[in-house]
Amino acid sequence: MGKYFGLVILILTGCVSQEMVTQKRNELEQLKDQNSTLKNEVANFKKQHKLLRDSLGQAKQLLMVKVANDKSKVPYLKFKADSLVIAKCVFATDIEKDVYNYLNFARTRPKEFCEKFVIPNWDKNNSYENSLVEKMMSLKPMGTLLPDRKLYASADCHAIVSGELGFVGHTRSVNRKTKKKCDSYFMGECISYGCGSGLSIVLQLLIDDGVPSLGHRYICLSEGYIEVGISIRKHAKYGVNCVLDFM
Repeated sequence: MGKYFGLVILILTGCVSQEMVTQKRNELEQLKDQNSTLKNEVANFKKQHKLLRDSLGQAKQLLMVKVANDKSKVPYLKFKADSLVIAKCVFATDIEKDVYNYLNFARTRPKEFCEKFVIPNWDKNNSYENSLVEKMMSLKPMGTLLPDRKLYASADCHAIVSGELGFVGHTRSVNRKTKKKCDSYFMGECISYGCGSGLSIVLQLLIDDGVPSLGHRYICLSEGYIEVGISIRKHAKYGVNCVLDFM
């Protein structure tokens, strides 16, 4: 059997012409060229893929920065829009509207507010002012506070009665005109004494000098409130008092 197999191989080998061998060699060379071309195309594809991936990565980073910038503008844009709402508030005086706007400025742009209104007159020997600067320079922007008529009525009644009595504090008393005790319609309340401008009122509450709990500051800069009623009235002892009732 082995002899016949060898004979067959010999016959087959003898049947292969030089022309066929050359043809096969040419085909092999073509395949090598095609393989080399394919390798180059694959290498180019990898390079293009890397370039595309890097470009997409850069585009993603730019998009993230843009989104972050857009988000950072939202509180400011809300502040501008709500300032127009406050300007049209029929029950707030001009000074009370200033309190709204300065308070919303501090909430929506705390760092800028601090740099513009706190730091220029910063008493570094005052621990309350030191803690306010530290807080506001790292505070994230938050939403604005809009006027509310019920909250205003609550604040106004207490401001009137406290002013007439020369009273200091949050305890509600009877209104001499209505003969009724002032309603306590609020979730948080701040009161300023002796300040006659919107900015000075807001600064007094934010610094909260002499108040260890910093209760006024925390209320003014709390994200838990969305509305506030603000009333400024004469005060028998301090000349003026401003009541802010938050909800």
